[in-house]
Amino acid sequence: MWLDDFVNKELEQIKRNGLYRKRIILDNDVIDFSSNDYLGLKDNPETKEKIKTHLEKLSLGSGASTLISGYYQIQEQLEHEISKLKQTESSLVVGSGYIANTGLIPALSDEDTMIFSDEYNHASIIDGIRLSKAKKEIYKHIDMQDLEDKLKKYKNVYKKIIITDGVFSMEGDIAPLKEINFLAKKYGAVLIIDDAHGTGVMGEGRGTLYHFGLEPEDHIIQMGTLSKAVGSYGAFISATKNVIDYLVNKMRTAIFTTGLSPLQNFVSLEHIKLIQKNKSRIKKLIENTELLYQKMKENGIPVNYFGTPILTVIIGDEWKTLKIRDKLLKERLFVQGIRPPTVPKGSSRLRITVSTKHTENDINLLLNKLKKVLDEEKNG
Repeated sequence: MWLDDFVNKELEQIKRNGLYRKRIILDNDVIDFSSNDYLGLKDNPETKEKIKTHLEKLSLGSGASTLISGYYQIQEQLEHEISKLKQTESSLVVGSGYIANTGLIPALSDEDTMIFSDEYNHASIIDGIRLSKAKKEIYKHIDMQDLEDKLKKYKNVYKKIIITDGVFSMEGDIAPLKEINFLAKKYGAVLIIDDAHGTGVMGEGRGTLYHFGLEPEDHIIQMGTLSKAVGSYGAFISATKNVIDYLVNKMRTAIFTTGLSPLQNFVSLEHIKLIQKNKSRIKKLIENTELLYQKMKENGIPVNYFGTPILTVIIGDEWKTLKIRDKLLKERLFVQGIRPPTVPKGSSRLRITVSTKHTENDINLLLNKLKKVLDEEKNG
């Protein structure tokens, strides 16, 4: 059978290149420095208690797509609360960030559309562009001159879209949104911001747009997830009421899929409210991240840090990256090794993510063990 031959051949090649992946179940005593749970909300005890008191009123599943009978008051409340957080007219909640981008981009694009996308944008954006009928130009990572040069080439194209991550998930750096928004307005482009790693973290929790002191405008669409700093599951798109009404009617990944469960939306709603009301978790997150960065710097560990809770140590070689990851795991510390195709070839890395829930002891332990393992690898 051709299937076995094909799969075996592909798996052999993946293993030979040091790119084989397997899912890891972490023991409870492992300190996780790879989770996107930046604010430590995924196990929030207060939310668990509230679920107990509301459980009788909450359905476990939605039962249908939101355009049939799967749209509940709790989702309407969640969308309203997200709009308050993002200061937009309206919002649409969907199943995941991947569903959001692979639905949003094709819904807004046709063969007359030109999309300008940062070369380091998330895979969901790349796939969303592929699924659309649009033409595309990939501009160099956060290179505003290259973006403008490409915009100039297509200045007579009526439908133009610029798409960028707010915080780049594998680098930890931040898109220069002031400059990007200036170019969007100058050349008449819609600006889509994937704020998956900025929501709840940047701009006092409102996101990367607000980090730069910018406010929503009619040509700006913000996408974000509920699975990272929000500590739940799902995603949202925030924009003008007209845009959201259009997406409700035209976005295939929202129309032809079952809605999120009311129980899941309840968790998201509680945490969105908490992010707006209580900034102490964000403050603690910043303190923890700065502490780890300063200690790494003082100890001569080469680290890339851009003011977000994502820090990277570039190793380069795929096998060595895995070896370091596994050595740390034996020390009850988990730092995932990121390899191609998630990152460019030759840039395999340790991606360290900091959380509010990390203690100073956790940070010191990571620092000491990481330094030891890196020194061992360096000295052979």
